[in-house]
Amino acid sequence: MNIIDVQKNKNNKIVKANQLIECKGNLSQNAQKLLAMLIGMLRTDDTEFQEYAMNIKDFLSHINSKSNNTEAIKECSEELMRNPFWIDGKLFNWCSYVDIEKMEGYIIMEVHKYLKPYLLELKSNFTEYHIVNILSLNGDYTPRLYEYFLMRFNEYKAQYKKQHKKTPKSFTFEIEIDWLRDTFKISDGYRYNDIKRQIIEKAIKQFKAKTDIKFTYEEQKLGKKVVRLIIKVENNNKGSNNVLISLQSFIKHIRHTCKPDVSNEVYPTIITTIEGNIKIDSKCNLYLITKDNKTKNYNAKESQKIWEWLYSLAKDNKLNKLF
Repeated sequence: MNIIDVQKNKNNKIVKANQLIECKGNLSQNAQKLLAMLIGMLRTDDTEFQEYAMNIKDFLSHINSKSNNTEAIKECSEELMRNPFWIDGKLFNWCSYVDIEKMEGYIIMEVHKYLKPYLLELKSNFTEYHIVNILSLNGDYTPRLYEYFLMRFNEYKAQYKKQHKKTPKSFTFEIEIDWLRDTFKISDGYRYNDIKRQIIEKAIKQFKAKTDIKFTYEEQKLGKKVVRLIIKVENNNKGSNNVLISLQSFIKHIRHTCKPDVSNEVYPTIITTIEGNIKIDSKCNLYLITKDNKTKNYNAKESQKIWEWLYSLAKDNKLNKLF
C-alpha cells in the first residue's frame, strides 16, 4: 500500500495520457483535487496499480474544509464513481473501489485496472505537471482548462524544439466555444458571457498567480456571436508554484526549507555523500562535515557545482525528503 502526505510532497507529479485530458466530462473542483492527489501517488516505477492510502485531513485541508468528518471525501469519491468517461469507444471509470474504514484516518482507493495504459509506463502522448498547479486552482472548469492549455503548449514545444533546436516562449491556437461546451460539459445555463466571465477571465487571473503558465485571448465572431477564442499561452515562471522551475527557485527553496535554527545551532543535512554530510549554515552557505567530523567550506565555484548537482537530483525525484 502506498501512503503519501501531499502537503509535504508538493512537487509530486501528475502524469496523464493526453486522451484523459481530451475526454468529455467534468468533475467538481473538490473531486478533481481528490483525483489529482490519487494520481499523484502513482510512482514512476509502478507497473501495476496498488491500493493507495490518502490522509483524510490532508485532503480536507486542500479543499479548505473546516470539518474533520468524512462526508466531503465521501461525496467526492461518489462523484468519481458515478462519472464514467469514454476513450476510444470504451467507457471507463476512475476507481474500482473506495474504502474509508480499512485504516483509521485514511481513505483507501484503487485506480481501475483498465486505466493502466493511460497512467502507467507512458512513453509518448502524455502531459506532466506538478500537483500543486491543480491543488491551488479554484472553480469546476479551471483545472481542466489548465491541463488542456498545458497539453497543447507542451505538444507545440516538442515539435518546435525538434525543428529549431530551442524552446518557444509562447504558442497560439484556436478553441471553439461549442467544443469547449461539449468537452467540458459546461452547464446549459452558461451563456457565452458567463463562460467569459466565470471561466476564462477567472482562469487568466489564477493561472498567472498560481501556475507555471499564463494566457491571453481574443474573440472571433460570426456575425454578433462569439464562436471561437484565439488563445496565446506562455511560460509563467513568476507565478509558478513549482520550486524546480529553475535553479534559482530550487536554491531559494532549499535555503528556506533547510535554514538552520541558529538558536539551537541545528544545521540540517541536505544530502549525505561518501565524503560526509552537506549542510547549510546560518548565512545559507553550503559546507561539508566529513566522516571524521571535520568542516570543509566550499568556495563560490564549488558551491555552484554542488547546487547544480543537487538540482539535477531533485528533478529526478531523488531529494523528495526536502519537498
